[in-house]
Amino acid sequence: MTKRINQQPDDTSATITQLAAAMTALGHYNGTNSDAEHAQEAARLGSEPYYRLLLVNALLGGVEVEAMIADSASVSEAHLRAAHQQALSAAGTADDPAKLLGFLRWRTLRIAGPLRDIAQDEATGPVPLAAAHAAEGLQRLLAVSAAGQEPASAAPQTLTTDLQTARDALTTAVTNIDIMLRLLQHAEDTFSC
Repeated sequence: MTKRINQQPDDTSATITQLAAAMTALGHYNGTNSDAEHAQEAARLGSEPYYRLLLVNALLGGVEVEAMIADSASVSEAHLRAAHQQALSAAGTADDPAKLLGFLRWRTLRIAGPLRDIAQDEATGPVPLAAAHAAEGLQRLLAVSAAGQEPASAAPQTLTTDLQTARDALTTAVTNIDIMLRLLQHAEDTFSC
């Protein structure tokens, strides 16, 4: 891990100006980054928290694309794992299993939403639907795992509900995978004659 990266972020949020400066550095912001500009945009959108939310997520999207590009570099598997660990360290989750599981659940929730949206279109077929259900099952399992890090405060009924929901979601995912496998087998049988 590089020595110049703060491994334990503080709990203060970045300012809107800092977020816009980071976006500018990545080529994803073309404004003047002035207080007046930000106040005007926040007013146009209806609130500063919503404006900040949009900026943070735009920055995250830009950084994720940079990470995808960097991940495709010719490095060893060990170097790639170390780089991914760097992201967890920078997020302050690497050394705390409960925080790590909560962070991974948050990441999974960000995946599940778009998958559910894609799966609403019947033309996408059963595989995106299976992926949406698998993401739901995974986030529920991560919730149970995170709660298990502090068993004294875990509510048994909530854990039971989450586990049942995870099982149902994963079962539905497998059902949709089986549908696709049958379709592929039918196509193979039809065209092999």
